[in-house]
Amino acid sequence: MGIFEFLFFTSLVLIGGGVSIPLYAMKRGYNQSDQKLEIKKMVEQRKLEQIKQDNYLLENKSMALELEQIKEERELREQKALDSKESRRWLIEDKKEKEQV
Repeated sequence: MGIFEFLFFTSLVLIGGGVSIPLYAMKRGYNQSDQKLEIKKMVEQRKLEQIKQDNYLLENKSMALELEQIKEERELREQKALDSKESRRWLIEDKKEKEQV
């Protein structure tokens, strides 16, 4: 084995190592950017889920308030019906009254 072969193989190893290091770095950087995007996606999904939960709670509160308002209105109508001696609380009773007339 001569000096030429030794220099050739040594330079081949050095060039191969020099090329493989940047290729490895590019691959690693690409994987890291994918992981960063994945993390951002998970954070955004978590924020969206939190907003959904807050919206659900607000809807339930508003529905509860509406229900209370409907109950109060019904009680007022029933009280007015009792005060005026009319029994118009139920649709069935109203229908029976119309059939009798």
